[in-house]
Amino acid sequence: MQERQTHEFAAQTTATVRTVCPDAPDWIAEVSTHKGAWRAAIAARDDKPAVLAIDGRRLLRLKVSYECTTSTRHSYILVEKSAFILLPAKGSEPLVRLEYLRHPQSDVPCCHLQVHAHRDAWTFAMARNGVGSRRRSVATRASAERAPQLSDVHFPVGGPRLRPTLEDFLEMLIHDLGVDHSDDAIAVLARHRQGWRIDQARAVISSLPDIAADVLRSAGYTVSPPDGEDRPSTDPGAWLARY
Repeated sequence: MQERQTHEFAAQTTATVRTVCPDAPDWIAEVSTHKGAWRAAIAARDDKPAVLAIDGRRLLRLKVSYECTTSTRHSYILVEKSAFILLPAKGSEPLVRLEYLRHPQSDVPCCHLQVHAHRDAWTFAMARNGVGSRRRSVATRASAERAPQLSDVHFPVGGPRLRPTLEDFLEMLIHDLGVDHSDDAIAVLARHRQGWRIDQARAVISSLPDIAADVLRSAGYTVSPPDGEDRPSTDPGAWLARY
């Protein structure tokens, strides 16, 4: 079941990106098993970026990738990592990155935005040792051998359940940069976003059954908990408080 879901996810990613790049490559899923752990990597064939145009001029490149695994609690795939990277037409340094890490290292937010830009006020604020941080790279920043960069800052965006989607990222490019897009792009993005949010709503509800039951009772529904050992074990703290 997971393999079918993964290939469907890859096909939907292709359809989503083609709203802003009709000749974008196919996104494909590569499934593997290592030491009994099932994994799937979803990326454009040969890691080829989608080229985006503004008023017919090819000015931007977009890279989209996901890494997925399985859950011990349900039959749906889990996104372990995702990255939406916007680059200029030429050059290797991104303009902006929106990344998700289900299990981040150090104290970075699991879903974060990194902007590759420069402003003197940011450099001034970041030129001191950030002794309040548990990250060594921040606490010893003043003695680093390179100037601090705005892209070193990880802006938190929504956490594990309420994070922005690829559809949000692409619609931002349409509205704020004016990238060329298909006539039905906004409708397609809205439909795909709705499906993603329904899946996230299911995940939230399943992790908070008591709260879900209270809400339903307040709306007039009759809700009864499962008997004894059939009652699902949940740990809402596993994601509710996550940075």
